[in-house]
Amino acid sequence: MYKSMMRFIFQFIIAISVATAIFLPGIGEAGGTYLFSVTCTDKEPRVVEWKTGDIDPGKEYLRVATGQKYPGCSIGDFDEAIDSSKPKETYSHEAGVIAGIPVLGPIICGIFGC
Repeated sequence: MYKSMMRFIFQFIIAISVATAIFLPGIGEAGGTYLFSVTCTDKEPRVVEWKTGDIDPGKEYLRVATGQKYPGCSIGDFDEAIDSSKPKETYSHEAGVIAGIPVLGPIICGIFGC
């Protein structure tokens, strides 16, 4: 009984390893780049760029996070013709996305490092 149980565990580990090798590479292709135009009455207009990696919370979540980072400002979609000359603030990959989230980002980065 002990041998059959060990054989089952070994086969299970091999099956999980093969499945991970097959399906995991596709996961890293997720993510995207999101650009928002930030216009404030008391600050210089700017563009906020989010480059996500495996962790992609989505465009609307990042729009809200940008709005929370710049309260009282207008957050719009990036327009190449209007916004290309504005200074750009970039957050990239998972650590950048986490660091860019208002309030919680710096706390998480302080604890776990970004």
